[in-house]
Amino acid sequence: MIRLAFFDMDGTLCAPRFYVNGKTVGGMSDEAWLAFCAKNGEDSYRFCKPVPLVAEYVEELKNHGAKLYVLSSSNSEAENAAKRKFVAQNFAGVFEEVITVSGDAEKLPVIRKIAEKTGVKLEDCELVEDTYSLVLQAIVAGMKGTHVSHIYCSLN
Repeated sequence: MIRLAFFDMDGTLCAPRFYVNGKTVGGMSDEAWLAFCAKNGEDSYRFCKPVPLVAEYVEELKNHGAKLYVLSSSNSEAENAAKRKFVAQNFAGVFEEVITVSGDAEKLPVIRKIAEKTGVKLEDCELVEDTYSLVLQAIVAGMKGTHVSHIYCSLN
């Protein structure tokens, strides 16, 4: 049974959608993203939408008693604030915390730390991601690793 679940944000919880110079884009270079967040602050995600099937999966886990966390890489405090605002507006009261890390390599250690702190076995933790290498790393570490595409297949 999953007791702790950790969800990536960009491409997993939310479908990226940004307006840049009058055009809709689904992403940008790291440098352009930093500038975009600096300019738009906590409103950087205002046009992004939750991914419906992932939102259903979030609700299912929550209804089965799991504690849920957003675990996302971030490059600035402006991006952190934007991620927190997106989650508050679209998943109010659902997630325990929005945790941001500077790189994907920090995600599994964060999960281990929270699991240890809460007395939850790694086998009862799940990482939901759109980065397949992280999903595999979670599985190798003894957790449940779920690629976002698996949610689409299992709920349809």
